[in-house]
Amino acid sequence: MNYSNQDLLNFVEKIKFKREDKAKYQSQIDYLVSNLSQNIQENTDTKVLKILQSGSWKKGTILKPKDDNPVDIDLVFFLDIDFNNYSTFQKINILIVSFLKKIYPNKKEDDFWENPKTSGVEFRVSGLNVDIVPVREAPEVGLKDYVEQPDKNYKRFITSPEGQLKFIRRRKEENPNFTSIVRILKKWRNVNDLELSSFSIELVVAYLDIKKGVENNIQESLVRFFEFISRKIIPTIHFNAPYGMIPDYNPNSLIISDPTNNGNNTTKYLTQTDWDKIQKKARFAFETIVYAKERDYQNETLNLWKEVFGGEFSV
Repeated sequence: MNYSNQDLLNFVEKIKFKREDKAKYQSQIDYLVSNLSQNIQENTDTKVLKILQSGSWKKGTILKPKDDNPVDIDLVFFLDIDFNNYSTFQKINILIVSFLKKIYPNKKEDDFWENPKTSGVEFRVSGLNVDIVPVREAPEVGLKDYVEQPDKNYKRFITSPEGQLKFIRRRKEENPNFTSIVRILKKWRNVNDLELSSFSIELVVAYLDIKKGVENNIQESLVRFFEFISRKIIPTIHFNAPYGMIPDYNPNSLIISDPTNNGNNTTKYLTQTDWDKIQKKARFAFETIVYAKERDYQNETLNLWKEVFGGEFSV
């Protein structure tokens, strides 16, 4: 049997992170932002120009925290680091971690992390993970809202956090069920312990709506996603972004481009083993839901969907 949009929206209501849930974390976020901004401005020769909340938190696709899946928030710090001082820009995440340790002196060493692009802190009691994303203007791009992030080997990573948010906002306007579809797919990702980023899931759903037409039926959108991901031919997804060169086609590489930079592949971190597992689970999900549509009994359909989305699934 089929599930209606209302059936599946009932499930989304149980797993989504609601506005009142966000409010519980706001004072913790405000404290971090205020103190980190102060430390950056007092201990370096740069200023914090503005801070942008980004990621699933801002896009409205975040899930309630559960087990090993905490609440994640991305905070983009726009800095005025001198373009002639590129080494400082590359090391900014090391500095940010040192400031975070100063702000939270009682936290354990493994509660902090840094990599070439971001740094962050985990709050174990509240279940909040904060990623700090330092950026500075990229005027050489010649486009509004484009920034550069530090990247390994002293390279520049060009993107537009505000452009990404605008892109997802447009998809939500075109498809009122966009966030619900993404949330259900993120639940599938978490249940199956798959290395597929939230942004990549959003972009596949967006691509299918753009390429094949908006699918307002949530069940059919899920089937379409799983069928697409599980194809033998590795998908290549681009959005004709206003910046960046589309890389040469590689039949052995999965490419899901950043909608603001054709050259940024949001899945470049995936190993072949990761991708094989994603495809295997997507094929199982596709075949199971299609089979469930053909069954006549409510309990049988429910049990089949639980095989895909976990024991928590209910309508």
